[in-house]
Amino acid sequence: MRRLSTALLIGACALVPQDGFAQQRPTVGEVPAPEQVRQIDKPGAVGLGPQLPGSVYAVVSGHLVRIQIGSGKILSILRPLPD
Repeated sequence: MRRLSTALLIGACALVPQDGFAQQRPTVGEVPAPEQVRQIDKPGAVGLGPQLPGSVYAVVSGHLVRIQIGSGKILSILRPLPD
């Protein structure tokens, strides 16, 4: 039992980034705080096509997302970033 508990603890710790705050998967419809959003200026560099009108690509909580211009609402979650 001790080995299983240790493995679970190690696995859980792997999900906590170095800043000490666990990153939760973003949710479609939420409006993340501006400090949580890193806009993607060159979508091709991360394997994305051109941005769709009215939205921008960004990184939120380690996930590539599409955000509505103006409202800041997450329109879609594309994929997690690789580790």
